[in-house]
Amino acid sequence: MHANPHPAPSPSPTTTLGIERAGVEPVPLDRRHGRPWSLFTLWFGANVQFATLSVGALSTSVFGLDLLPAILAVTLGTLLSSALVGLFSTRGPLTGVLQLIQVRGPFGRLGTLPSAAFTVVNGVGWCVVDTLLGVFILRELTALGFGPALLVMAAAQLAVAVLGYRMIHAVERGLAVLLVAVFAVVSVYGFGDARAAAPVEPFAGSTTAFLLAVAVTSARVLGWSAYASDYSRYLPPSAGPKRVFLAAGGGSAVAGVWIGALGAALGTLGTLADPSSMVSGLLPDALGMVVLVSLLLSTLASTVIDLYSGAMAALVAGFRIPRWVSVLVVGGLGTALSWYAGHGDFAQHLQDFLLMTGYWLAPWAAVIVTAYWWRERGTYDITPLYDTGHRFGWGLPAVLLALVAEVPFMNQSLYTGPLAEAHPVFGPLGQFVGFAVAGTAYAALSTRKTHRHTPVEETSCPTTTRS
Repeated sequence: MHANPHPAPSPSPTTTLGIERAGVEPVPLDRRHGRPWSLFTLWFGANVQFATLSVGALSTSVFGLDLLPAILAVTLGTLLSSALVGLFSTRGPLTGVLQLIQVRGPFGRLGTLPSAAFTVVNGVGWCVVDTLLGVFILRELTALGFGPALLVMAAAQLAVAVLGYRMIHAVERGLAVLLVAVFAVVSVYGFGDARAAAPVEPFAGSTTAFLLAVAVTSARVLGWSAYASDYSRYLPPSAGPKRVFLAAGGGSAVAGVWIGALGAALGTLGTLADPSSMVSGLLPDALGMVVLVSLLLSTLASTVIDLYSGAMAALVAGFRIPRWVSVLVVGGLGTALSWYAGHGDFAQHLQDFLLMTGYWLAPWAAVIVTAYWWRERGTYDITPLYDTGHRFGWGLPAVLLALVAEVPFMNQSLYTGPLAEAHPVFGPLGQFVGFAVAGTAYAALSTRKTHRHTPVEETSCPTTTRS
């Protein structure tokens, strides 16, 4: 293979006045820093939060699962997707580039545009979910109306995301300790008062409810996989893949199982119409205020990750604006949509959003796994990722084929597929079918000869290639 005639742009200084300036270019070796443990605290802090609690509560308060089956479903869904978060994180230190830049390998430069667009949508969508949860808390803590509370949440989230990578890691480290203590207290009350039986009838039968709980839980965590390498790309290449996998995947899994199970327990006590009152109603007044403030901070820990990576996705899509401006645009869109979503059925909006993200992300993840851990295992050269001549790969056709296969299984308030309508038990299987179809299709289509390239850590310039 010849050297790329269109090398990656030279990296800009990492920060200016505390604001990260790096964009879609690779992180140079002399700016790599940190240890894999930082990924544990980041993904632990990102998952020890109110949205995880709310998704767990869906399993009992909406789907009608009893507590033990609900906890099993939450555990299974969390472990499946956390493994992908860990796996995708391992390529960050070895390449130094964003997750979506790596997607250019199997998808091509233009073929990656739908993935970039969906990542922006995913970031905006989760911004809406977490912003609304924060608004619920602010309204319970203060006399603020919906509009002022929404503006307060938007300002706090944007301030951290604009500063960038270093500030996000610092916030996650600090909040991880606080939130462990807070959720430990909530766990005492939540698990102590939980009932074995759900407060509602199972949705179309217990098997359907169980599979649906697995699907929405795995979709929640799967959303993080679209960003995984964004937060490991600053680590030095010496960070071993095994340690990176265990740190990132472990942080996501431990927090996701714990808080998701706690949400399932709280869901046995009431409905999900107002998640903040679901928590505060369990606790003495003074303690309830402290917990709500901490939960408010937990929504910040999650949203800043979505805003940061959503903004990066816009840059990958080709928008030539500074990273911090992209953050403001994505955050502004999320705030506007929060105004609309905040006046509807929160539980239904949350369920629909989770299923929608799963329909796209499951096939997308299958292509990445097949491309980098089966067909081209050991390929870390990043030069082809910046080659403007590589416009399309087989990744996008494989994902589109999987989406067609998923249509009969789709089961949302906006659309119900014929198979899901006739046999509801098959509905939650859509994203798993999509994963299998996309992986198989990509393996069959991508029959070109592969090469094993020199890992980036062994070359002085990561934009040149040796075959």
